[in-house]
Amino acid sequence: MKFKNIYIAADIEGVAGVVFYEHFDKDMSMLNYELLHRNRVLLTEEINAAARGAFNAGAEKVVVHDNHRDGYNIIPELIDERIELIHGRAEQHFSMGLPHPDLDDNMDALIIIGAHAKAGTVDGCTPHSLAHTESESGQIYDFSEAAISMALAGDCGIPCIFIAADKATVEDAVSLNQSLKYVITKKNYASQVTRTISPLLSRKLISSGVIDAMKNSVSEPFVIKGPCTVRVADRNPSVLWPAKPKKCNTFTDALNSTLRNVPWYKPVDKIDDGWRYPDSLRSAPDTKWNIPGCDK
Repeated sequence: MKFKNIYIAADIEGVAGVVFYEHFDKDMSMLNYELLHRNRVLLTEEINAAARGAFNAGAEKVVVHDNHRDGYNIIPELIDERIELIHGRAEQHFSMGLPHPDLDDNMDALIIIGAHAKAGTVDGCTPHSLAHTESESGQIYDFSEAAISMALAGDCGIPCIFIAADKATVEDAVSLNQSLKYVITKKNYASQVTRTISPLLSRKLISSGVIDAMKNSVSEPFVIKGPCTVRVADRNPSVLWPAKPKKCNTFTDALNSTLRNVPWYKPVDKIDDGWRYPDSLRSAPDTKWNIPGCDK
């Protein structure tokens, strides 16, 4: 099969050299800032390596979705000029029913870079997030974010052909697709203690691995046969939301339904970022800077 249009789903915890992700703003210091920036550089360069491999193997388009936290981690000015980047606030595209914007039947293959282990994984890197899926036919899965991406792609008829992540995450993904090509970037002893390969080596292996996948992959789309339900967890895999999930015909529909019924969900028309005028919740944009006392 000829893979021309490639979609890369990017996270950060599974990148070589990353042990844990950035601290929140309230904990920011020069050290934490340097950690945040360093992790972003490491992620960006693994994305570049995957894209180079794809283009060298004949891809005509590579679209990358920056899918970690606020979706603003990949450094735009450092990416390969041929990449098209989707980035920005995750709560907005989730509320619009687009877990991976533009992941549709116009794409030929999915590649996953930097994925992390699902919640409850003892030997996974910063393990969190889990989607508990049950189909009417009796299939039961506990999905990592990587497996979620594989299933979303499967609903569009798109195979996942390559993944680069920590050992636990790769093994989990391969259990769903034995033909999946992969690079193991590190193994974890605990959630934030890891034995990593060199980032330079990781990039070489990712580039060559993507070329191999593009030329030799026999992966089929991973499809959850509906109707099915999805419940999700964050850190604790035994606490699932919502209590009564809606049964839907596809995994994508079930996931979107559930994401609208979790404690942290906020509809897009309730996300007041102060920029969307005239549909902002405010009647008009502020006339003063948002700094106390600046109008005096």
